[in-house]
Amino acid sequence: MESSSQQASFGRYLQAIRLEKRISLDQVAEETRIAIRSLEAIDREDPQGLPPEAFLKGFLRAYAKAVGADSDEAVRRYDAHRVMTRKTEDAGRPPERVRSGSWLKLVAALALLCVLIIGSILVWQWVSPPHIESATTAADPGAVSPESPPGDSAENRPAPSTTLKPAQPASPPHILMVSATENTWLKVVTDQGIPAEYNLKAGEHLKLEARSTFNLLIGNAGGVKLNLNNKPVNVPGKRFEVVNLQLP
Repeated sequence: MESSSQQASFGRYLQAIRLEKRISLDQVAEETRIAIRSLEAIDREDPQGLPPEAFLKGFLRAYAKAVGADSDEAVRRYDAHRVMTRKTEDAGRPPERVRSGSWLKLVAALALLCVLIIGSILVWQWVSPPHIESATTAADPGAVSPESPPGDSAENRPAPSTTLKPAQPASPPHILMVSATENTWLKVVTDQGIPAEYNLKAGEHLKLEARSTFNLLIGNAGGVKLNLNNKPVNVPGKRFEVVNLQLP
């Protein structure tokens, strides 16, 4: 029976099946169109070399399919590995009391800074000379100065005109239509947001919107047709190849 750490080993699981069947990484890279360095990072479970989180599970499924492994098992092991890694990182953090002590010191320093600022304002108001208005202004705020022509009071002067610029219209969003001609899975990141994964069957359609970009990971390059803003998009790759596209 495997230990908990072995059950969370997704890279060694795929590597063991690949070596057992005598399949090289070059063969896996040629079939999946995944870079060798990414496959090597998966074998080593190297967090620095692994592909982005949005595409890693798709890479694991493609790797598993190429060597005849269980793709769901590979993803399950990766999820278990990620949970175990987070628990290890949390165990190495300082206790809550230490962090709360640093927080109290920061609050005390900010409070002292506020007291100094308020004190400086009060001292400046105390030592600054009082403002004395002229006799003419105090007696008659609407009086006309000697230099002003008759009838040229502040009330009679026209207010300056203000020209408002028209608001710029917002650019329309990009519309991406995905039509599945064969069964395929699809992972989409719109506008650098949260990734979404879809399992499309032959004949199904998917409509997506984005303000700036689409980042697509397609599990079956020959099984989809793309149309961006009413214009067809060429999908490089053959049937069952995994491809990565960024549109537009």
